[in-house]
Amino acid sequence: MEWNLLEKTTFWIEGAELQGANLDDAAAAAAEALGFDPREIMVVDVQPGIIAFDVLKKNIPAESVAGKAEQLLRGLAGVSGITLHPGASVHSEGVLGLIALDRHAALEVISRSAEISQAVADAVARRACVFSSGSEVISGKIEDTNSPYLVQTLTQAGFKAEFGGIIQDSLPAAVSALEAALMRGIGLIVTTGGVGAESKDHSVEAVLKLAPNAATPWILKFTPDMKRHHKEGVRIAVGRVGICRIVSLPGPHAEVRLGSRALIEGLKAGLGDEALAESIASVIRERWLNHMGTGGSVHVQ
Repeated sequence: MEWNLLEKTTFWIEGAELQGANLDDAAAAAAEALGFDPREIMVVDVQPGIIAFDVLKKNIPAESVAGKAEQLLRGLAGVSGITLHPGASVHSEGVLGLIALDRHAALEVISRSAEISQAVADAVARRACVFSSGSEVISGKIEDTNSPYLVQTLTQAGFKAEFGGIIQDSLPAAVSALEAALMRGIGLIVTTGGVGAESKDHSVEAVLKLAPNAATPWILKFTPDMKRHHKEGVRIAVGRVGICRIVSLPGPHAEVRLGSRALIEGLKAGLGDEALAESIASVIRERWLNHMGTGGSVHVQ
């Protein structure tokens, strides 16, 4: 597992004297002891009895630092020009302070951290947030039947589901709403509406802003007329930000019912993003094929 250093990237050795030492060699020895690339550690300060290092990365493997004090000191003692006093010790604030743990304590911390991390990940994965979108819903012109249905359906599937609100018809508003849900530790975000070809539709684009590798299969394709249809057609999105899945479904309630069923089945089956997106898209495409066939200027993909 990896730990985030949370801006606490410096560690130092007390009881170290330098005389003609090459600081690049010192950094390389520290990097080797911790299993880092030599370019990921540098010496940032040398004072009487102290040499300080900075780690040039945000996330580090737990096994690289916990309980590595003895190995680190031994490596530095082998660098020409560095002399370590008998009581030399390693110090740091934050995660890097775990370097000083003894081997047994380090293994226990790693084991417990992995268990806690998995427990947190499992809890986050079962938290769901549902958003609807559109000025028509905000103004009350149409009833939002999608959100109550999705909250109930996801709850029945074992999620702790909540309604996140109605997203305005703008890309910044959509991105902001999704980011706020991510920051609250939501593991599954589902939006409805805003996936069409009109200029006011931004749900898929919002997902792509946060998850550039999201799967976005087409449901229908149009020939844009730049009047009503400003984009090529209707598509859905399934993307991932960390351990969170973001899914954008169409707005029609019948399609939400079909899509949500495929979503839950796909999640239970452990499908990846592309397979999950295609599973959802295929059932919605089938509905369109049954209603309109494949002819005309609108094409079912």
